[in-house]
Amino acid sequence: MIFLRFSIALLGTIALSVEALSPEYQCDRPAAQQQLFGQRPAACRQKELHEDAGPEAYSHPIWSHSPFCISRPDRRYCTHTTQDFRNRKGLSIIASSVAAEAATRAFGFARRAPSDLSDQLEVRDIPGKGKGLIAGSSVKRGQIIMLDSPRIIASAQFPARMTRSEGLQLFNFALNWLPDEDRNLVLSLDKSLGGTDIENIMKTNSFACQIDDGGVGDGYMCLFPSVSRINHACRPNAHARFIPRTLLMEIKALRDIAPGEEISISYGSVDLKHADRQKLYKEGWGFKCTCDVCTADAYTIAGSDQRRGRFSQLRERLNSLTAETYDAQQIVAWEKEVLELSEKEGLDVLVAEDLERMAYVYAGLGLVEEAKSWARKARLSLLEWTIVDGGSENDVRRVEELLRELGG
Repeated sequence: MIFLRFSIALLGTIALSVEALSPEYQCDRPAAQQQLFGQRPAACRQKELHEDAGPEAYSHPIWSHSPFCISRPDRRYCTHTTQDFRNRKGLSIIASSVAAEAATRAFGFARRAPSDLSDQLEVRDIPGKGKGLIAGSSVKRGQIIMLDSPRIIASAQFPARMTRSEGLQLFNFALNWLPDEDRNLVLSLDKSLGGTDIENIMKTNSFACQIDDGGVGDGYMCLFPSVSRINHACRPNAHARFIPRTLLMEIKALRDIAPGEEISISYGSVDLKHADRQKLYKEGWGFKCTCDVCTADAYTIAGSDQRRGRFSQLRERLNSLTAETYDAQQIVAWEKEVLELSEKEGLDVLVAEDLERMAYVYAGLGLVEEAKSWARKARLSLLEWTIVDGGSENDVRRVEELLRELGG
């Protein structure tokens, strides 16, 4: 499967650096794979050359092995493994002991997570793409297709803080301590970016994930094997987002999906133009996108680019409004155009703020019923596509406060 991503951005912005696992452990620029999940970039730190690594005598009722640790003057990174994270699936965490201990607070929530459609999905060979995930039954818009468990969670900082051989020791323990089924599943994943097996697998398949690490403040990369089977499309039928409270990756249907249809997600921001998309995927993942949007005729591609360009232009104008430039009628006209463009281009996951803005504008005009209608739409959009369990809920609280003020 052509599935080259070290980290991606859930929701549209920068996450981690693909160089973080390169042999040189550089992280001098953000990687293209940072597009899916909107999390802060991991800070680059200089390599520290101290050779005081060694195993630590440590035990914990959750971990199946005493963690293997490598120390530095200001941080000790350890491989912690449980063989029963969720549904008899193992999980290895490479992090400080404080961070790993904090992460265990999510284990109970993960085990109580709702069921999904994983048992109705099938991995098949897809021409030109390698492996892909196929729906075995009808899926409704908004339905959770998958809640995938991570098998490895690793600090994005640790590779730059130790030698390559030390980093490989931590990764190899993380892999080898997993249950056999999980280890074999990880080793079966695509390897397309070079290095040892585990380096290559992590660089090719891992995602950015910002976990509660007890205040340590590292960025993290998470390996979700089943999600790694999902191919990219520029107008996907599913949406991926990381759920901090459970450490699971949620895949949710953006539209109705028919039996036998391939599940797809976008590896990059969904509003990119054709040339920008191709550049991103070639440089960041090493492939040329051949989805329906990218292989359409020139006229269709030009039309799509024009709509996406207009979408971005209008969003920029709306986000730069001031008291002096505020014009309610103009804002309504622009927002209605934004929503029309989003429907045509499949950008629904991006418009919660536009729906909320419409609610405030109509409230300011004294049109209470219209304002309540737009506020309800904004709340639904936030809950469906943006707000995640364990993440910030400020946006939805703000909308709900507006609804209360409107009596709705």
